[in-house]
Amino acid sequence: MNKLLTVVELCTTKVAVAVGENTDYGVHIISHCTVPVRKMIRHGEVENTKKVVEALRTAVAKAQADTGYVIHDVVLCLWGQSIRTIRIKVSRERKRPDDFIGSQELKVLNDEALKYKIGSEEKILKAIPQGYDIDDRIGVDPNEVEGMRGSRIDAYYMLVIGKEQSVRAKYDVLREANLNVIHTVISPIGSAEAALNGNESENGVALLDIGAGTTDVVIVRDSTIREVACIPFAGQSVTDDIKSVACITSEMAELVKTKFGTCVADGVNDTKKLVIQGTGGSASSDVPLLLLAQVIEARMSEIFEAARYIIEEAGYGDKIPAGVVLTGGTCYMENIRDLAKAIFEKNVRLANAGGNITDSSEESCFDTYATSIAGAMMVAFDEIDPDRLSQRVPLPEEGPAKDIFGDDIKEDKEQPQPQQPTRRFGFPKKDKAPKPEKPKESKSSISDVLGGLFDGQYNNNA
Repeated sequence: MNKLLTVVELCTTKVAVAVGENTDYGVHIISHCTVPVRKMIRHGEVENTKKVVEALRTAVAKAQADTGYVIHDVVLCLWGQSIRTIRIKVSRERKRPDDFIGSQELKVLNDEALKYKIGSEEKILKAIPQGYDIDDRIGVDPNEVEGMRGSRIDAYYMLVIGKEQSVRAKYDVLREANLNVIHTVISPIGSAEAALNGNESENGVALLDIGAGTTDVVIVRDSTIREVACIPFAGQSVTDDIKSVACITSEMAELVKTKFGTCVADGVNDTKKLVIQGTGGSASSDVPLLLLAQVIEARMSEIFEAARYIIEEAGYGDKIPAGVVLTGGTCYMENIRDLAKAIFEKNVRLANAGGNITDSSEESCFDTYATSIAGAMMVAFDEIDPDRLSQRVPLPEEGPAKDIFGDDIKEDKEQPQPQQPTRRFGFPKKDKAPKPEKPKESKSSISDVLGGLFDGQYNNNA
């Protein structure tokens, strides 16, 4: 019986837990549970430990009810606005130049890179090989160095560095929830693993994971992560702008954004307004659709311009022929691809988790907001020794599982049998047809969807 792997992600608007197993047909995600959190995590940084712990315990209880097994050892996704990258070189003279370079020798170099001296309040999260010089052979690809011979190795690494306090805060959350961290994954690297195809990762591509609190940028070329960066604003900033301009609640602003928002103001009727019925005796709000589009376009343009600056500063402005890939929970806004194409002047596509995730996995893990946690599970299965994975320990039989509020969690559901995916995913990768984009709901049904909060779909100002 395959061992289970649990991944935990602490996001700006939610706490997510995914449980899966590595099968002969790929990674089968059995459970994907989320619990919303508001203003407890900002830009990837935990601010209210107690409430985040409560949300995590609830998500874990749901995941245990889904799977029927105890969750204790977990993989933690790490990311946030405080994370930065630097480049270093590690050199080694080889005593036996005629011997083949092996994985153990490369591991020693990697371990040395992880010991690089940085600030006392920082922590190296990962060392990513960028290339090697073997004697007079310059720029050897990381995937090709094993099996070569030489008397000297110069190894080049990109170090991903985070603030010690920020990382410790996330560990504290998991410890308070009685969870043990056995491995960590950099969230944007998980997104890249799940969303990119072989052509993109080999030829050069930029991935933007646009969440609620941060926009994560990943540049991949020659099937190697070349740059990761964090922009400290994303979908929540758009919501906040709408809230301020329309003078409505955050919840209502989020609904307006997702149901009526468009990223391109050009062509929007300047006489139509969205009438939002007031609650508790407050007056109705009239939101011109053109103003709504202008607010969204301005903020999304700012996000894309910031990402473009990162790409160009990293030296990859003309080295990503595969263009730009968008994922994350903010990607479902209308005309987002058109705006991105205009700013990046490159091909743009939307992506969700694919690759090595079996088609029988939990349906929600294929939404764009779950790309990073699904990809983190794929990365973790590749990096963790199978002996360290959790054995399947059944839940105690004394009644149904309960969440932190004492409410019953749904009973265990029957596990579907894994189905073989189209291909095995990982760097390097083979191409796979992208999953269809999420269909947009008809705007005519908005009154039904929002329970009468809107007087009508539109109000024409003659």
